[in-house]
Amino acid sequence: MYVVVRTMKVKKGHQEDVVKRFSERNLMSKSEGYVKSFLLLDSKHKDYDLFRQEIYWKDKRAFFVWEGSPEHIAMHKAKKEAGHERPEEILEVARETYEVVAEI
Repeated sequence: MYVVVRTMKVKKGHQEDVVKRFSERNLMSKSEGYVKSFLLLDSKHKDYDLFRQEIYWKDKRAFFVWEGSPEHIAMHKAKKEAGHERPEEILEVARETYEVVAEI
């Protein structure tokens, strides 16, 4: 299994917006090899919340097929053409990837 982890630092007061945006089913969830996603919240910080989105794929290939798919590319192109920048409430975004080596 292959896991993509995106961490987002978000201004306080925008929890509902982020949860709504990432809770809706999208094209990614229909992609072959998609397994599941989790959206985790760490709200202990005074000035910001930390969201962690974990996206599980059958394997690395399934993720790269999605990332290179016409649907994924068109989605990002449409956002860019519509002038959709990263929402100002999202302060930072980082992405890491992992391969599952053991399930306990």
